[in-house]
Amino acid sequence: MKNVRGLVLSLLVALVATFAQCRYVASREQALLYDSEPLTTLVANRDIAAHVRLDETMVDEVEVPRKWQQPHALVQKDEVIGQIASVPIFAGEQVVQTKLVTADDAGLAFYVPKGQRALALAVDVFNAVGGHIKAGNHVDILGSFDFGTGEKSDLRTMTVLQDVRVLSVVDDMGTIREREVRPAPAAGEPPNPDDAPPTPSETLASQATLTVAVTPEQAQRLTMAQELGHLTFVLRRLSESEGEVELQPATMQSTLGIPEQVRYRSRPQYRLIEGGQ
Repeated sequence: MKNVRGLVLSLLVALVATFAQCRYVASREQALLYDSEPLTTLVANRDIAAHVRLDETMVDEVEVPRKWQQPHALVQKDEVIGQIASVPIFAGEQVVQTKLVTADDAGLAFYVPKGQRALALAVDVFNAVGGHIKAGNHVDILGSFDFGTGEKSDLRTMTVLQDVRVLSVVDDMGTIREREVRPAPAAGEPPNPDDAPPTPSETLASQATLTVAVTPEQAQRLTMAQELGHLTFVLRRLSESEGEVELQPATMQSTLGIPEQVRYRSRPQYRLIEGGQ
């Protein structure tokens, strides 16, 4: 009787152990299958230097086990288009979001061409084509200077620089920011006047800035020209390949057709004060 009871107890213990072992094996199998599940992941197919804008040709979509996929790894090529590498990314390395920044996050320095500098110049709607200059345009910069002495004025206008690229107007670098995207009005509803784009006079108020890309030597010349005279910006046609044009300075004599020197009366200066009581 005792042997039968011991046999039954042994069988029960064996069944419990077998059940536990099966549960353990099944859970481990499930965990291994989960960790080894292939996931699409973006991998750099070449060395990518820092501050380089990525495109779809620089990455490949490969499958890696879930366990080996890095946190914040990108999985589609569309996710990297237009983004900028903040640090070097090596060939074969997974592309993760923490190593990329948008153009807005990179700032204006990303748009400055190699070997050039960004220089901000004071503008308003009167000397900047009525406020129609936009980032990416090319302009000629004219300067008006008075070479006269005493009561006699000798005003001359000359082209200081030609074919200068505009990097930004005020804080607009020509990119659409998320906060600037407006919802479209529902069908049948009139557009909200508050959603209308700003007019040139609203974009270039008094004491605005226009930032251009110039060489270090040109930056010196423009800074001196702005201190000594009055600058005017002339907008060039898009995709113009005319290059530089030989020009002679315009003087009062050549403009008015008179030999005498006359006193030039400059436009009155003013300040625009907004807000307050």
